[in-house]
Amino acid sequence: MYDLGKLILQKACVFLKKINDMGFNDIKISVNISVIQLLREEFVKNLLGIIESTGISQKSLILEITESIIMENFDLINKKLDEIRKTGIYISLDDFGTGFSSLSRLRKLNVDYVKIDKYFIDNIREENDDTLITADIISMSHKVGLTVVAEGVERVDQKRYLEKNDCDILQGYLISKPLDEE
Repeated sequence: MYDLGKLILQKACVFLKKINDMGFNDIKISVNISVIQLLREEFVKNLLGIIESTGISQKSLILEITESIIMENFDLINKKLDEIRKTGIYISLDDFGTGFSSLSRLRKLNVDYVKIDKYFIDNIREENDDTLITADIISMSHKVGLTVVAEGVERVDQKRYLEKNDCDILQGYLISKPLDEE
């Protein structure tokens, strides 16, 4: 599993380098990281080696971790995330709202982005926007200094609601379906 994750990270960085070489230097790329990778002692060294060998900037890489992996080893994982962030790499908390969802822990967690789980986005309908907590999640995340990403945006009413409530980044089929490298 570790070797596969390392290969995926390598391919993502090589792809980002191609995009940079075409003149798009303000692009960031997100790569999902497993708890197995994160907890390996050599992970940060290997990560920095991949970045150096591909020639990309640390500031253009976002590592995504799922909220649920933090529950078991919060202090250990949070320490590792701090180590990674100190190198200039960004950290995103994926699937927010499905795991521990503790605001006190969110404030202590060494992350830069929060990705609101698709479950919350799916529940957005024009007729029910007064009863949603998605706007509260956005607001609370902003109050602790995080950038908010909504994943799974598929409809215009979802987009309008998220924009109205100052969501920073929208991701989903409404924006673009997954694309091949070309």
